[in-house]
Amino acid sequence: MTGLTQALFVIGLGLVWGVSPALNKTLGLAGVPVSVILVASGFGVGLGLIILQRLAGERIKLGWPEVLYGFGCAVLINVPWGIGLAAIRHVPVTLSAVVTSTTPLWTFALALALGRERFSGLRLLALVVGLISCVVVIVTRPDARLSGVNWWVLVTAALPLLYAGYNIYTSAAWPKGMSSRTAGVVESLASGVICLPLLLWTGPVGAAAPTVQATGYLLLFAVIVMWIAERVCYFSMIQHLGSVSTVQAVYVATPAAVLFGFALFGETIDLWLLLGLVLLMMSLWLNNRAVAP
Repeated sequence: MTGLTQALFVIGLGLVWGVSPALNKTLGLAGVPVSVILVASGFGVGLGLIILQRLAGERIKLGWPEVLYGFGCAVLINVPWGIGLAAIRHVPVTLSAVVTSTTPLWTFALALALGRERFSGLRLLALVVGLISCVVVIVTRPDARLSGVNWWVLVTAALPLLYAGYNIYTSAAWPKGMSSRTAGVVESLASGVICLPLLLWTGPVGAAAPTVQATGYLLLFAVIVMWIAERVCYFSMIQHLGSVSTVQAVYVATPAAVLFGFALFGETIDLWLLLGLVLLMMSLWLNNRAVAP
């Protein structure tokens, strides 16, 4: 992967990650149930990636290592993503963006605890600064002060730890010889399978269908197409560049998400939020300096 290609992948992945919180909130406002989003995106993205593979003349080679990898990815990504889909309906997009963007730093902390990374003073400093940025953003929100704690804010604050486990697994458990498109296929189809019982439980056969605005399903289709491109970028970068370079997309994602929250929902950008954003960017810069060759 050339330097230009890597830069384009980082920018593209960052923009998708940046707009996703706003789109997820819009899906919630349109009345699309979380279970429907999980199942439709799983099967939809998987089918889309299969079509891309066929158009590229690539055969899908599946064995037990690939299947088990897919189900492992599906469990680890859908738990935080499903929680996040529910939480974004109750918290500002900007808050969610800043808090979840500390995932690279928690990924380092978890990797250090598991012995997959060496200790680095700069990266420890980056982790501390990133944690401070989260605290600043959370405690200064009107609905998150001690007098009236918003539990959805606390749930959102826990998501980076869950995403950290997913990022480590996708890189460490990669089956030998598996292509990036196949990784996306097995993860997505496995996601549809494991989330299907949730859909049947929350909306059993014969029950009245939830009230969903017509634009909701059109938006869901558009989002699935976007996620197909995101999975191609993500797994290509994980395979060829590793998790460290992949998570640099957060540099693009966080400011973009804040701007999308402001533009689409009129969310307030106050001095505390700007301070938290500056601290987060400083934290990511320190983390990048620590791993630079």
